[in-house]
Amino acid sequence: MVYLLAFLAGSYVSFILGLCLGWRRLFSLPPGPARPLIHRVSVVIAARNEQGCLEMLLQDLTRQTATNFEVIVVDDHSDDATVAIADSIAQADSRFRCIPASGEGKKSALTTGVLHATGSIIVTTDADCRVQPGWLQMLTARFADSHTQLVCGGVAIRADTFFATLQSIEFLSLIGSAGAAMALGFPIMCNGANLGFRKVTFQEVGGYTGNFHVASGDDEFLLRKIGARYPGSLYFITHPQSVVTTRAARTLGAFARQRLRWAGKWRHNPSAYTVLVALYVWAIQVTTCASLVLVLTGGTLQGVAAIFLVGKCLADAWFLWPVARFVGVRWHWPAFLLLQLLYPLYVIATGLLSNILPNTWKGRKM
Repeated sequence: MVYLLAFLAGSYVSFILGLCLGWRRLFSLPPGPARPLIHRVSVVIAARNEQGCLEMLLQDLTRQTATNFEVIVVDDHSDDATVAIADSIAQADSRFRCIPASGEGKKSALTTGVLHATGSIIVTTDADCRVQPGWLQMLTARFADSHTQLVCGGVAIRADTFFATLQSIEFLSLIGSAGAAMALGFPIMCNGANLGFRKVTFQEVGGYTGNFHVASGDDEFLLRKIGARYPGSLYFITHPQSVVTTRAARTLGAFARQRLRWAGKWRHNPSAYTVLVALYVWAIQVTTCASLVLVLTGGTLQGVAAIFLVGKCLADAWFLWPVARFVGVRWHWPAFLLLQLLYPLYVIATGLLSNILPNTWKGRKM
């Protein structure tokens, strides 16, 4: 048991070291072309019952420094004021329009938007996001290079409560892993709240065909399809203006449903190394829980377990700190330390329950 804990501790530190090197490399890569983007950009937003936040996003988009773009809000059968809000903006600004989705679900709504887009570059974000004035310009600049097929950027969770702060710190691991892995040449994830791709490439790979039945993962499934067809054509954008912010889950139930939906996509993942990474991280969380039990109960392994926990905590902080600085999240030590206890428990639970419980999105079972 001592040797197993030592092996896992060493492997995890090495794993985090690799991610740290990838994150550092991400910021040392040459920037995109300096010449301006000449392609038209279509921003596609799938919206279902988003009256509480859509207007703020659309107002942000009216203030973009980019010029040659349109915004398409695709209404996914909302029964609130979502359409009225989108239409009011469209009446005041000809760059905006609202259209109905041809089917049900986020992937169907996004597909509808792509089909109706007049731009050759598609950018997606979520209705509950906020974007900076330079967002669209900085996110899409790399498409001036014809080799680029897909780009993604950082996403930060806005923290206005302690529960939201916990989510914002936890979410850093996803964004950091996405950027670091992409820099190392092993893209494993991205976030559809801050994503861009060529329309023709989306059509070449069949869009979301084969994944419509999965409640989540529109971004990652597309990432893998494009990455397989065009190796080396995926980029994580590191300009500060490219970062978007999104809302935290307001209740524990909403958070649990969201994470179960996210976890449910892994069993549909065809990428061997992505599945291995997910299984490895899950095994580390199991080991963390076991180490916590050993520390609390005492015994001959108490010291070794304590060293494992301290080492893991330091490694996590070492990786997440620069990610927080990049996306503009204020580092919060109490939240981080509490997550060292809570994170393993919920990862284990969601990993198991996501294979049993049905997935839902916006009140629909998937």
